Amino acid sequence: MSDRLTFFVAVNTGFITNGLPDRRFLDFYESRSSHELYCSIVGNVVVPGGYGSNASTPTITDDLVWGELARGIAYGGARPGIQLASAWDGYVGARKFVTSAPNTTIQQARALMASKGRHELSEVIDSFRSAARKALEHGFRHVQLHAAHGYLLSLLIDRRINPLADFVLDGLSSLAVYLRREGIETSIRISMKTGDESFDNAGAVEFQDEVAALPFDFVDLSSGFYNVDKRLIYPTTPDFLASRMSQSRQVASRHLNRNFIFSGRLKMDSLGDLPSNMHPGLCRDLIANPNFLLTTQNGCANHNKCHYYSRGKAHLTCGEWKSSPT
Repeated sequence: MSDRLTFFVAVNTGFITNGLPDRRFLDFYESRSSHELYCSIVGNVVVPGGYGSNASTPTITDDLVWGELARGIAYGGARPGIQLASAWDGYVGARKFVTSAPNTTIQQARALMASKGRHELSEVIDSFRSAARKALEHGFRHVQLHAAHGYLLSLLIDRRINPLADFVLDGLSSLAVYLRREGIETSIRISMKTGDESFDNAGAVEFQDEVAALPFDFVDLSSGFYNVDKRLIYPTTPDFLASRMSQSRQVASRHLNRNFIFSGRLKMDSLGDLPSNMHPGLCRDLIANPNFLLTTQNGCANHNKCHYYSRGKAHLTCGEWKSSPT
């Protein structure tokens, strides 16, 4: 794959009614699809029987609205993609950007994983397989598994947290192979680091390399756990942006035969010196300006209104996006 591909990386818009995408949701993705965009990945869609990260996350069902969404993206010119996710019963996302006790999150994650046996883990894998089949039937051509940010899959696949990680990794690998046989492109999103420095200093590179060896078409390189340090998930300052780029480049350089999606306030005219297996993922710039790829100007201005959950709101808004819901 020699050409660099541009992705609209997954974002949770909050535009739902009765647990399903509404007209605002469809318009949001349709207006941002274009022939300049390779793939638009609809964000944070809960699998059947799964748990949302907040009250504004949609769940994939047999409802025809999902097919309408995929067709709208495809009509605009981009490949329709969908990110499948789950938290767990009792999960509560932090409102603050940085926790005062980061090690507590990892301790709680290990305790949660210790309570789960193979039967329960099989049920989780089956729920993602069921969701992937529904996505295929609705017309999505790219399926991403959300294994980042401290959500359920990110705990399940990390052997530093889950003693049965091998069992889960094998199940997700089988799902990726199945989707490839069905002609569906795949990716898996991971957090390169959690934000808990002591945890990240012991085994982060090995974790990244293990995921890179899985049979997914792309690895989407994010960072941060939501309940540890959200600044890693949404980097804005020069130091955080430089760190995200450096970490992403290091992973991609170690695996030149694999393809990676990287993100973090990218300058589209300065990608030439990056390894050819790094493919840009846009988020906030496309939120702010649906036509950003036509001009690569007038993108995100760091109003931070898109962080709707942290602000106690029901859906994202944007100070730059002129038709942003209020």
